[in-house]
Amino acid sequence: MGIKVCKPFCLSFKGVPTSLKILCDNVSGAFVLSESLNRLISLVWTKVDETLLDTMIWFYDPLLHCVTYRDFQLVPTLEEFSSILGLPVLDQMPYTGEEEIPKLKDVDAALHLPRSEIKKVWVNKGDYTGLPIDFIYSQAKILINATNVTVTKIFIDNNLVPTLLGDLLHSIHHRSSKGKGCVLGCAPLLHKWFISHLPRSVIKNEEGGTWVQRIMRLSYDDIVWNQKEFEGTHWFDSCGAFLNVLLLGTRGGITYNPILARHQFGFALKDKPRSIYLSAENFDYDSDTTRKKKLFIRAWSKVKKVCTRELGLRNYIPSDIYFRWIYDRVVEYGMPYPSDIPVVPRVTPPVIPVVLEPYVPAPNEDLGATVASLRREKVDLEKRLREVEAEKIVLVADAKERYGMLDYFSRKWKIEDFVSPDQIQSWEQEIDRLVQERNEMIKAHKEEIRSLKRKRRLED
Repeated sequence: MGIKVCKPFCLSFKGVPTSLKILCDNVSGAFVLSESLNRLISLVWTKVDETLLDTMIWFYDPLLHCVTYRDFQLVPTLEEFSSILGLPVLDQMPYTGEEEIPKLKDVDAALHLPRSEIKKVWVNKGDYTGLPIDFIYSQAKILINATNVTVTKIFIDNNLVPTLLGDLLHSIHHRSSKGKGCVLGCAPLLHKWFISHLPRSVIKNEEGGTWVQRIMRLSYDDIVWNQKEFEGTHWFDSCGAFLNVLLLGTRGGITYNPILARHQFGFALKDKPRSIYLSAENFDYDSDTTRKKKLFIRAWSKVKKVCTRELGLRNYIPSDIYFRWIYDRVVEYGMPYPSDIPVVPRVTPPVIPVVLEPYVPAPNEDLGATVASLRREKVDLEKRLREVEAEKIVLVADAKERYGMLDYFSRKWKIEDFVSPDQIQSWEQEIDRLVQERNEMIKAHKEEIRSLKRKRRLED
């Protein structure tokens, strides 16, 4: 069955203000900061490839609130954002925009300014109440010069990660449905998250392909799934009566699927993700927003977490049911570009069961010695298994490299593969100029010969 091609769209991303970059540069240069603050400042200076992010969002699946590719899915999670930011996800209500306005006395104390100065610049326009960002930057600069850093409590409960993830996912969902606009949220955070799942070969791009070409070729086996830093982590599993995790930011709400999230950490999916049954949760955020906000807020008071021990052993290979479901979803929703690699239902290799006969000890056998021998044999076999797996990784990498080289040398190269269109146009213009100059020289030479012939006839 052919895969339909859905029309891609182009979004822009809110960049980091230059004034904030200068402020972070001054802070990092003047003070010895904690690891979490250094991570936050490094995000400000992260170089964001908007083409990469735009290409990634072309694959956004509005039904499941994730990105769906040929045979795998990805979704940013609370745990991953927490790791990148160096901030914990607290067991507290995230910032929702429903909180009370900070009291002036608290703002005065944080900024070390008299209340009269705060009142002069205080803004109260509709939904926006607080201090202008330029004023905060200027005050921060004064405190830095005075070697005194204070932090204004913008989020009352300090549980920042769910708010950041909620705002970002909601903006992606909203802008993708419109097919245009600017994605509001921390673009460097989204960039770092997506890059963490890409293999080095794709990031290095030695073949010089576009992001569309590189991402369209990605398969389940190419993605970086196993992230050891999350071993032993407690993951968010559900919120109240909702099977998914509810994220309510400053602009609206969104849900993300914990089943898909665990899949990224190496736990096999044996069935369809729950989101397929949760189409009713794809809220229209333009209607009855207040009621839905209250539902989300109440649900966060009953958050359920699970540990890796409750999820079983890591398998890393989803079942055929899941792969078939992904294929059906791709067929239904389509891909933003035609794939030069066929999109077909993936089938995992069958597992051949090993039938073992029961062990019957001999009459005079020393069972203790036999158990010890079997344990040593088990250790040797596990060691050999690790060696074979390491050899397999090397062989697979070598095969991919050879395949890439074969594809590289067997390709029918064109000049456009090595030179930009502007350079080709420049060369064509130079050739036209040289041809014209040559024709003019030939014409001038012929004219000079005729002139010499006329002069000689006159002399004769």
